[in-house]
Amino acid sequence: MNTTYTNAQNYANNSGAKIQIKSAMQADMEVEFLAFVSSFNDSFTSQWNTESVYGRQDPIGTFQSTTRVISLGFDIVAFSREDAIENMKRVNKLTNMLYPTYSGIAGQTGVSGSNALSLSKAPLVEIKFANLIQESFEQDGFLLGWISAFSANPVIDMGMFTDDKKLFPKVYNASITFNPQHRNQLGFTKTNTSGQAKFPYDGGQ
Repeated sequence: MNTTYTNAQNYANNSGAKIQIKSAMQADMEVEFLAFVSSFNDSFTSQWNTESVYGRQDPIGTFQSTTRVISLGFDIVAFSREDAIENMKRVNKLTNMLYPTYSGIAGQTGVSGSNALSLSKAPLVEIKFANLIQESFEQDGFLLGWISAFSANPVIDMGMFTDDKKLFPKVYNASITFNPQHRNQLGFTKTNTSGQAKFPYDGGQ
């Protein structure tokens, strides 16, 4: 592995500046990227049902839920041909995490002639990026949810490494849209009037 990449990886390990993603369904299936982050958006949407009432100027609102969507853009950079090959493996692995787990035997057909595989587990994942994407109530800090969109586009102008007639991009522009599934009850109670003090970024409140 290239010395420059190793130094960057050591910095990421020491500072937490790395994006870690693991499958919640498949044990030991995980991947991490150095956090060359280009964009970060954490959006909270409060959903209400509204009803207009005769003689009232403003509608009456009934609260439904508050949902959260995280969008993360980052560059995947290779400092050598070996780095580029490893980066493509990481991209492949993350792409595989978007597909579900099936039960049954591949190729076996049922009475109707369709494949006998049936959906067993949805492709839930867990993500951690320093304290910006994290579940502060979990020991390992990973936030559960699903990836609704992922792209990793080669930056053609930055060039490619070649190996055995295969092309390996020097830089990818990657983006993830992540939908968290919080494992702790968020909000307030009569005995807890401050909410969850560490949610969402554990900023030392």
